[in-house]
Amino acid sequence: MTKDITRRLTTLLRPYFPRVLASVLCGLVLSAINGALAWMVKPAMDYVFVDRRYDYIWLLPIGVLLLYLLRGGADMIQTYLMQTAGYKMIRDMRDAFFRTILYLPVSTVTRTSSGDMVSRLVNDITLLSRIVSDSFKTFLGQIPSLVVLLGVALYRRWDLAMLSFILLPFIALATKKLGRFLRQKRRDAQVTMSSITHRMAESVSGIKVVKIFGMEQAKITQFQQENQASYRQNARLVRLNEWSKYTNEAISGVAVAIILGYGSHLVVKGDMTSGDFFSLLTAIVMAFAPMKKLGQAYAVFQESLGVLERLDDFFDQRPEPASGRPVHGLKYGIEFQDVSFRYSPDTPDILQHISFFIPKGSIFAIVGPSGAGKSTIADLIPRFYAVTSGRILWDGEDIQELNVADLRRQIGIVSQDVMLFSDTIRENIAAGRPNASQEEIEQAAKLANAHDFILETPNGYDTVLGERGLNLSGGQRQRIAIARALLKNPPLLILDEATSALDTVSEQAVQDALDKAMAGRTTIVIAHRLTTIQNADLIAVIDRGRISAIGSHAQLLAENMLYRELYQVMGRE
Repeated sequence: MTKDITRRLTTLLRPYFPRVLASVLCGLVLSAINGALAWMVKPAMDYVFVDRRYDYIWLLPIGVLLLYLLRGGADMIQTYLMQTAGYKMIRDMRDAFFRTILYLPVSTVTRTSSGDMVSRLVNDITLLSRIVSDSFKTFLGQIPSLVVLLGVALYRRWDLAMLSFILLPFIALATKKLGRFLRQKRRDAQVTMSSITHRMAESVSGIKVVKIFGMEQAKITQFQQENQASYRQNARLVRLNEWSKYTNEAISGVAVAIILGYGSHLVVKGDMTSGDFFSLLTAIVMAFAPMKKLGQAYAVFQESLGVLERLDDFFDQRPEPASGRPVHGLKYGIEFQDVSFRYSPDTPDILQHISFFIPKGSIFAIVGPSGAGKSTIADLIPRFYAVTSGRILWDGEDIQELNVADLRRQIGIVSQDVMLFSDTIRENIAAGRPNASQEEIEQAAKLANAHDFILETPNGYDTVLGERGLNLSGGQRQRIAIARALLKNPPLLILDEATSALDTVSEQAVQDALDKAMAGRTTIVIAHRLTTIQNADLIAVIDRGRISAIGSHAQLLAENMLYRELYQVMGRE
């Protein structure tokens, strides 16, 4: 192992050290008992059977029974300690993994598929626990047993014991080479499992699209191909593991055969007593069992290290910075200064040299063709993404130097694609203010024109929503999202195409709620309802990532051809 892996494993296991230490003690008890069982063979053979002291024969079954009871108890306690330590590690790592996801920048999270993250959370961490529950249990229990048993064998007849050890380097070499290979193959298998999880999650979330376009068979074929690849990889891992077991078994058989043949010859010649021979033989036979278990544990350990590397790739990603100057409300306004942005270094700019100022308390509308970069502008203000060049100022301060949590507390967003959680309606509305009173929650719902339909649901505000709130209509989801934003009461409200997917009746209800939400508040409206755009203090026309023009509705209608075209299209709608 490298120093880095050793350090990571030490850090990983440190919280469970008391259980590991107790398990070590149990392992020492097991080792002593195994040694005692092998040691007892000589007095049993020489004193009881050879010397015919049958009056002591009743002690043998009692002694063996007691030793087995002690060994079984020690093994049971050791297994419990190591298994529960493994489960504790799963619990703690899943907590840490989930925390890491939520504190990563949006730009980092969006580069990783949800299926891959779920696979790492569920599959990888479970496999990693095998380091504690399987590998370390075996190492801690079998190494002392091996040492004790080999000590018994050496004491009985060192030359005969050494004869059997000449094959041990072959076992060690084969195990080491196989372990390295298994490590990489396990990592590859987990990558394929991530693809399967992603394919499943993607198909379930897009089930309507799959059905309307008749994509069922195509998706099944894709899934089957990846599932077959996963089967082949796992089958290969099984073959390699079983071949390792077979090799170790064959080498062990050769060693035992050598001892049995040569030892029997020594007994016949009178150079060795029957008791010594059978005690040594028992010790060697018992010692090869730990050797085989250690070889298997090493293979599992190497597989787990491959998983650990995959998880470390994720944990090593840098979270969003928690430092920065505090933000207290919005006093003057928001300014974009020559802002350009691209999602990655090898892609073209989505925004190019964007500059404008939004005074406090004003309504600032952004319009433009699809794909012009309107929503990207909205994503830059709460620092979901960092600008490529230029600056965004909040009351004259660069937002990159502000505390990101404070900054986001000043912003409420209502978008076309509303995200509601599988919690009660009350918990969804109170997402930004978990300590809000029932009266405050209901007041926000009334302002959002949501109170009446909420009362009509089976349990009112305690009704649990389905995944993404799909047991509500689009207009109802939008109004709950508006109530959530109103309860947060942010100084800046961003409305990102909040009514574009609604029918006329739902749109009117949502628009009435939005009008209340915008009253006296700084608001950025993206491609919103025509009447709202007409009433905006300033309207920015975006075309191909650049600002085509900025002005009032009347100015742009008179001076900007693109705005006139957009106005005519929106008027027809």
